[in-house]
Amino acid sequence: MNMINANPSVEAHYEALEAQWNSVNGSLQFERLVVPTGNSDSPFHRWFHLKEAFSRDLLPTMLKQLSFEGMPELKVLDCFAGGGTTLVSALELSSQVRVSATGIERNPFLHHVSSSKVMALQAGPALAQQLRRAYAKIERLYTSDTPFVADTPALSTFSNEAYFPPVLLTSLLRIKAAIEHCDVSTPTRDLLLTAAASCVESSSRLRRDGRALRYASERQPREPWVEFSIRVQQMIEDTESSLSTTGFASVILGDGRRPLQHIDESDKKDLVVFSPPYPNNIDYTEIYKTEAWYLGFYEDADQFRSQRFRTLRSHPSVRFSDEYDYESSGDAEAVHELLKPILDAVPEDRYATGRRQLIKGYADDMLTLFRHCRKIISSEGRLVYVVGNSAHGSGNGLFVIAADLIMARLAELANWHVEEISVARSLRRRVTNSHFLRESVVTLSPS
Repeated sequence: MNMINANPSVEAHYEALEAQWNSVNGSLQFERLVVPTGNSDSPFHRWFHLKEAFSRDLLPTMLKQLSFEGMPELKVLDCFAGGGTTLVSALELSSQVRVSATGIERNPFLHHVSSSKVMALQAGPALAQQLRRAYAKIERLYTSDTPFVADTPALSTFSNEAYFPPVLLTSLLRIKAAIEHCDVSTPTRDLLLTAAASCVESSSRLRRDGRALRYASERQPREPWVEFSIRVQQMIEDTESSLSTTGFASVILGDGRRPLQHIDESDKKDLVVFSPPYPNNIDYTEIYKTEAWYLGFYEDADQFRSQRFRTLRSHPSVRFSDEYDYESSGDAEAVHELLKPILDAVPEDRYATGRRQLIKGYADDMLTLFRHCRKIISSEGRLVYVVGNSAHGSGNGLFVIAADLIMARLAELANWHVEEISVARSLRRRVTNSHFLRESVVTLSPS
């Protein structure tokens, strides 16, 4: 197969950028850690599969690499908490170090999942018995003759019988109704709703393929009650065998790009670690929409659309405002110099406006994020981000958005020092000769 040449001007631009920093091959150390290796088999982490997560082992690996082991206290912040991998991993270290971990998550469903995990881990083994009793009550309600069922979400996806066979949809909705009718504590109810929501995809002919929800006609949906029972049993096993943690973790529903909206500037962090949505056109509001609608986080199309406008500008699913804070800042010229070769490479086709807005919007959001994080990092602290680069366009119009390098330069503008760019793995989704199509772990220190 012939290799496609990525835009040479953009490639030269990235070569010049990368030459300024210490860029190393980190595949031996990080290749398995930038994907969710081990999460599906690990207590608490396994409660909901987030395909875009990194491994539960990334945080302890980073602490060792940064010589943070042995610290009496560790304050951690994850600006894009997702399914809670960083927070759960931090709490699991609390027998070795006094941990305080904070996460921020914009997606209401993922916030629910991550909050449920950290709440359960902090509650300890006593929660297992509460879950057993609650499950028994729900089973009695579910199997009774009582003619109740939750309302079908307004999202048209649920009304498509090819996606959700009616008998299975009825079962899903009856599980949710049983949980809501059950007299249990709010924390326990939240865990049970997490278990129910984790059955939505497997009870349908839909699958997340990394870019969107796809209809898979050959897929055999699973019976919701069986799936739900398996997941609740996992929760019981995990909480029963957990050790009481001395750490503390919480998840804030808010804007991860602006942590100072949620965290006091005096609350300095030792480690900020996150993996933001990559600039690859993936809209996570769309990908996890069925679970969010099932739990009632959106009631109509307007609420769903509003959520999209609240997200990081990593996708063109909605037409964001064509306004960028950096253009009126003292860094306007430097950001323009950084982005111009990439913007000039955008092919003049029907996607041109959306692609240019994505590039400028993503840079604007990242610069804001780095500025906020710089104000809450301790003097000896570190910021670590995991990000993947992406190819856009086709044929002679193909170009790469090297988010790892773009973000590194933006971090410098926000008064960070780029310690190391560790290339974790190559991404082989597109046939191109660009070695910048990759996923990296980048370490920053305060200048």
